[in-house]
Amino acid sequence: MRKILGGAGLFTFCFLAGYGLLKSNTDEYQINRDPAAVRNSFDFSHLSGEKLQEAVKQRLLTGLEIKKNSQGAGIALGHFVYVDERGTKKLACQEFQKVFLNFEAEGVSVGGDKPQMEVEGRCDFSEDMSRINALYVPVARILGERPGDGEFQFNEGPKVTVRFTNLPEDWPRTWLLKSVKLVNESASEALVVEGPEVAQTLGHPVVFIW
Repeated sequence: MRKILGGAGLFTFCFLAGYGLLKSNTDEYQINRDPAAVRNSFDFSHLSGEKLQEAVKQRLLTGLEIKKNSQGAGIALGHFVYVDERGTKKLACQEFQKVFLNFEAEGVSVGGDKPQMEVEGRCDFSEDMSRINALYVPVARILGERPGDGEFQFNEGPKVTVRFTNLPEDWPRTWLLKSVKLVNESASEALVVEGPEVAQTLGHPVVFIW
C-alpha cells in the first residue's frame, strides 16, 4: 500500500568514522550567524566524546514537544550545536537532513508482533534554533483510510512520510516513541537514540495519542 495524500539502548551515537567526516550543507541551511546568537543551553561546542554524546541525547529528548491541532499532531525535538574535528561549529540540522521517529502501538499485537509506525521528515530548525521543527502527522486523514501496512506521503506543507507495519483491522490510537534518528543521507551517517534510553532519559515514556 502506497498512498500519496493532499497536494501532496542503549544510546547509539553513530558518527561512525567521527563527526568530523560529516559534510557541510551551508548553502541549504544558511546558518552562518553570529555564534553569540546560539543559546548556551544547547551549545555543546565545548564538549567531546562521552560528554558530548550524553548532552546530545539529553537535548534531543528533553527538548521534545508534542504539538496538536484540529487535524493531527506533531513532535518537535531539541536542537543543538557541536564542534567538528576541524573546530567548526555545526548545527544538528546542518549535518543531518532527515529525522525519523519510530513508534510502537500500545496494547495491540498482530500474530505476536506489535504494530509499528515510522514518521520521516526533513530536519529543519526553528527560528531561534532551539528546536527541530515538528513533524506533523495528519491523524484525521489517516483515520479516514482503511488500516493496512504501507506508506502515506503528505505533501501539504513540509513533506512527511508515515509508514506502518503489522497493523490490525482497526487503527491503533496509542503509540509509544521507541527511537529517534537523525540521518545524513550524503555521508550515510546516523545519530540514534533508541530502546529504553528514551524513557530513561525523560523519566517517563513518550505517548503519542490519536
